Amino acid sequence: MKKYFLYLLLALIALPFVACSNDDETIPGDGEAVPEREFMTMFRKDHNTNKGDDEPYACQVKDLNDAYLYWYGVHGCAGYQIQASVSANVTSGAQGWADAAANNLLILDTIVGPDVLSLVVKDLEYSTDYRFAIRTLSQKGEGYHSKWYGHGDGRHWADWFGLSSGERYPTPEALWLSQITKTSFRVNLERAYDASAEGAASMPDNFEIDADNNFVMHYLTITPSPTNPNAQIDAKWAHYDLTEEDLARGYVDVDGLEENSVYVVKAVNKNIPVFVDAVYNTLTPRTDGTPGEPILLKWDEMYNQNDTIPGANDYKAAFLDQWLIDYTNDNTLAEGTIFYLDGGKNYYFYNNPTLCKGFTLATNPEDLAAGKGNANVFLGGIGSPIGESGIKSCNFMFGRQPQSGEGDAMINVKGLKFENINFDCPLAQNFGDMNNAANGTGNYFANMYSNGMGVNFASLEIKGCTFQRMIRGFIRVQGSKRKVFDNMIIEDCIFVNCGYFDNKGQGYGFIAGDGASAKSNIYGNTIIRNNLFYETQWRRIVTDNGKQLNWPAKIQYRITVENNTFVNWGSRNKNYIFDMKYLPAGSVMTARNNLFIGAKQENDTRAIGMYGMNIEKIIGVSQDVTFDVENNYCSTCDKNKQKDDGIFKGGAFSATSKSAGAYLNYTPGVIKGKEALVTKHARNADGGILAPTDIFVAPNPPSITTSAAGDGSELGDAINMHERELNDMLNGMKFKNTADVTGAEFYQKKVGATWMY
Repeated sequence: MKKYFLYLLLALIALPFVACSNDDETIPGDGEAVPEREFMTMFRKDHNTNKGDDEPYACQVKDLNDAYLYWYGVHGCAGYQIQASVSANVTSGAQGWADAAANNLLILDTIVGPDVLSLVVKDLEYSTDYRFAIRTLSQKGEGYHSKWYGHGDGRHWADWFGLSSGERYPTPEALWLSQITKTSFRVNLERAYDASAEGAASMPDNFEIDADNNFVMHYLTITPSPTNPNAQIDAKWAHYDLTEEDLARGYVDVDGLEENSVYVVKAVNKNIPVFVDAVYNTLTPRTDGTPGEPILLKWDEMYNQNDTIPGANDYKAAFLDQWLIDYTNDNTLAEGTIFYLDGGKNYYFYNNPTLCKGFTLATNPEDLAAGKGNANVFLGGIGSPIGESGIKSCNFMFGRQPQSGEGDAMINVKGLKFENINFDCPLAQNFGDMNNAANGTGNYFANMYSNGMGVNFASLEIKGCTFQRMIRGFIRVQGSKRKVFDNMIIEDCIFVNCGYFDNKGQGYGFIAGDGASAKSNIYGNTIIRNNLFYETQWRRIVTDNGKQLNWPAKIQYRITVENNTFVNWGSRNKNYIFDMKYLPAGSVMTARNNLFIGAKQENDTRAIGMYGMNIEKIIGVSQDVTFDVENNYCSTCDKNKQKDDGIFKGGAFSATSKSAGAYLNYTPGVIKGKEALVTKHARNADGGILAPTDIFVAPNPPSITTSAAGDGSELGDAINMHERELNDMLNGMKFKNTADVTGAEFYQKKVGATWMY
């Protein structure tokens, strides 16, 4: 437990010297030979002590947020210079450290004497990654100091050193926002202590509660976010003392702000001397703005034929990283700005692009109307980093890593939309491509930093896009912070050549929650509609990783999977469509009008089939749940499985264990009735069975094209296993214009992706 009366101190502890000087040698310096340069010391850690991370003089974090640093001594030196920074500012290496110092972003830059071999940095921000650097100082002056240990970019353990502070104890949500305008917002004060709230039992030990059972707070601090450090704000808000009237009213209206800017809001109890323990939950509101006209990101203005990024000129791709960085930091461009890409042209991201400000990225509608096709955006995968082997992939990142002072703040994004874009990572490799030597490329469409800030996306829309070579997963969240997506819509998209991260086609799900916090909910309203999934080998469509949490009543999942066509979904393993082992009470699961296809070449020995649903338990007092299931159809090439529900190896929607069929007696339960749970096999008007090759022009994926095992088996070493070029696949998935097909019940109902009809 943290106590009220902690304070910032530096504890100095001497250790035995373990190194000697290099008085008689010439040591290579930074680009030149420097005579008699001091030896470079190092922080002590298991990599250089081989004594483990719990030995007495190993650098470590204690008491959640106190960093204990120990280093090797150098005989005869003048002392040591130690620096520290939030990791996000310095991961680029020496230049990042230089920029952090120039912009006053270092949290520590101090010099200690030659006999001092340890330092304690107390009261760091919670749940934050830090990096530390040290150099040996010479008695002969600046030109003789050692090289820095810790200024590396993180690719090799010897170049950098980092520690992560622990997660903060449960914190009251004493602040919340409302009435956000272009120049103001309201900070609501929720001071009453609720003993029934999550984590409330420990709060009296860590927060002061007055005689009226209210949390004690004395002032607000409101400052521009590191996203836009120069945003306008009246100086009075840097330390605003709360009046009795404010506390009685229960809110403070903050004015004089700049539109489309992010601010950091904290409430502080001055009776607690350690600031990181004196604050309640942190808010990061963005003021409103008015988007202007759509902005064209013209390929011919952005493409650089002298681009030094490997692969950029091979693919004739224009660099997008700087555009997104500039937009995120530019408060003259309102959230919700629309950006158009040139149809048929190639663009690329090199580093993980950050998603913390809403926008629309789409192909120019005029180019689509002119038949130029979608713009192509490569998420890395166009070359290898200079001097390294393997490809450099990247993926969008929800939110970002916290800066100093942002604590447990959440990033609020109003709306994010991707429309009519072909996304690819061209050189990404699946498990088969790796010749079974290792897992495939660990890329996604969008992921999160494990230590990232919490996020709340009001809307995430992905429409009319194609995706290839997203290997490990599609959308994934992670970390201990809260993740909330009010609305997520994935519609009219095509997924092909994706997944197969390991031999069992696992990795992560199509949409993967982490089950880390009962306050998180990425499935508030999730709609997966009108898409084609062709030979995708991801783990599940939707999953919360099988975690049972004590969800509050307001957390409910609403997941709709409708009018999708699935061809060989997750056929390598037990990969469900719905894998929500535990569901919050009040949830709604919808599966309507989907077409499930099992297709393969005659020499493909795989046991084609799918798994439908895995739900074991409803968590909550009410125990109510809704299953809206109807009009699902299937067709399989396996003649032994050509029957209703035949496509499913397990977990059919009608199954009476761990699936919708087990909840017929719940309230409201299966709202369309028991018979609607059955996935009917496709039949012609006379009742004759229709195999996939009866329905589509050429539905079968290629068989194994190269097999080191030589036997064509499912588990054999296989290069390019079942991969298919996009346009060839689309031509093969056209419906046959026969009476058997057009007269079939599923065809009349337009089951599956409707744009295919």
